[in-house]
Amino acid sequence: MKKKNLIFAIGLFVFIILFDQLTKLLVVHNMELNDSVPLISDVFEIHYIQNTGMAWGLFSGKTWLLAIVSGVMLVALIYVYHNISEGRYYRLLRILLICIVGGAYGNLLDRLRLGYVVDFLYFKLINFPVFNVADIFVTVSVILLIILMIFKYKGNDLDVMLGEKIRLEDGTYKDKKKKKDGKEE
Repeated sequence: MKKKNLIFAIGLFVFIILFDQLTKLLVVHNMELNDSVPLISDVFEIHYIQNTGMAWGLFSGKTWLLAIVSGVMLVALIYVYHNISEGRYYRLLRILLICIVGGAYGNLLDRLRLGYVVDFLYFKLINFPVFNVADIFVTVSVILLIILMIFKYKGNDLDVMLGEKIRLEDGTYKDKKKKKDGKEE
């Protein structure tokens, strides 16, 4: 089961990165910077920009700072993923973490390779910031993760994610390092 989960995780991760990078490549090779192609008039368009910051232009020009923060977050998310049990109870959580890591890595690749992130999806009707496929994976997954943390996972589950406990098949929790005779196992 562990090998099957690992293959799925790697496959999903690679799919997200390839899908993100392919869509960005299509935009870069077929559009000029700041060009727009309306898909739904005055509602939604492809609008090619080079984003040196985050959403809403936050931290513009701080590419290396954003790359470092992204790298640290990727390591933290991979750590959490590694600590989560392989069972069904955490399946959706594992999938969401892969989606977040895949999306974040897609944008990190742009920052390191280009010095900016290629953004091109624009909801003109509400003047929403221009975004990309990686942003969709990250944002939707974070929203679903927050909902899961509110309604499904509780305190002991957070301890599992932090590597302090494991969840047993019967739904109980056990400390990862039990003290026995004053020594840690």
